[in-house]
Amino acid sequence: MTTSSRFQFAFATLAVVAASTAQAQTYTGIQDAIPTAVGLTGTVKDNGWYNLTASAQTKTVDGVSQTFAANTGYPTVFTAANAWSKPIASQVNTGGTAAALNKVANGNGTGGLNKFNADGTRNSTAWGGTGFGPYPAGDSLYAISFSNEYNTKGGTLGVFEANPVANLGTVVFQLELGNANGYDFYEPTVGATTTLGTAGSRQVGSLSVTNYFPTLNLTFADNSTLSLSADFAELAAKGFNGTIPMPTGPDGSNVDEPIWINLYAFQWDLTSFSNVTSYNITFNVVEHTQTYAARLTQSDVFTQVVAAPVPEPQTYAMMLAGLGMMGVMLRRRKAQATA
Repeated sequence: MTTSSRFQFAFATLAVVAASTAQAQTYTGIQDAIPTAVGLTGTVKDNGWYNLTASAQTKTVDGVSQTFAANTGYPTVFTAANAWSKPIASQVNTGGTAAALNKVANGNGTGGLNKFNADGTRNSTAWGGTGFGPYPAGDSLYAISFSNEYNTKGGTLGVFEANPVANLGTVVFQLELGNANGYDFYEPTVGATTTLGTAGSRQVGSLSVTNYFPTLNLTFADNSTLSLSADFAELAAKGFNGTIPMPTGPDGSNVDEPIWINLYAFQWDLTSFSNVTSYNITFNVVEHTQTYAARLTQSDVFTQVVAAPVPEPQTYAMMLAGLGMMGVMLRRRKAQATA
């Protein structure tokens, strides 16, 4: 497992829930990279979600062991297409009121009670239908599906802040995801595929911002809205966690799927905006993705805590060429001045 020096993490064994038969099965081997405090200054508000499961969990948050209650009253494995009866309120709050995490939309994958016979066996003639969505499972917020396609949208989740700090200057969002077939965020430009994605091969450090990373949606005092991609993105920690058997089709066959866990950090510079009255951050996950934890930190002062992208080699070449031209111009000016 690899971590960056910018963030520090506590690790503990987890389990991942996989819908490989009529009954969900639990497989162990996931490592938990807990989102931790970031060094923002000014007036800071911090909200964290560290247990997104249907059972009580004990986690170490910022060096303190805490036990978080089970999330009850939510859909289960066979009813995951249903709407949530309530959002999941943030479980650790400093500097203000709780924020909320909620399911925004279901996914596009297959699933539903009509996929099974009365005895629990698969009904191959009923394969297909309405997509499921994320629900609090045994050890994660699990985006269930019985599809054999990679990179199929498993649902949309969002964190919602109704009481931001005054004069909001920056937002930092950390998100811990276990991927499926090399995907964690849904990548619409790729489409359904049988090719493994690149989420497991990303290197710890800064990332180029893409259109499938989380989106910040601002609401202003005049009720106008604005959606923004992150200014900075970073893979703060990652770890390979073995494989689990997953369904590949209505015949019930399974394949070993590689599982990685990624802890992402995103930051927005909002110093050019004013009168923000509320905001939310939404993101799309692929089916079988496991969402383990999230943390939302905001301040009225912008302090960059997420790494800036490293220029590509060709960009370095252009920068060096530009510096070379500046050197030539300076030498010419010096020669003219002494002539």
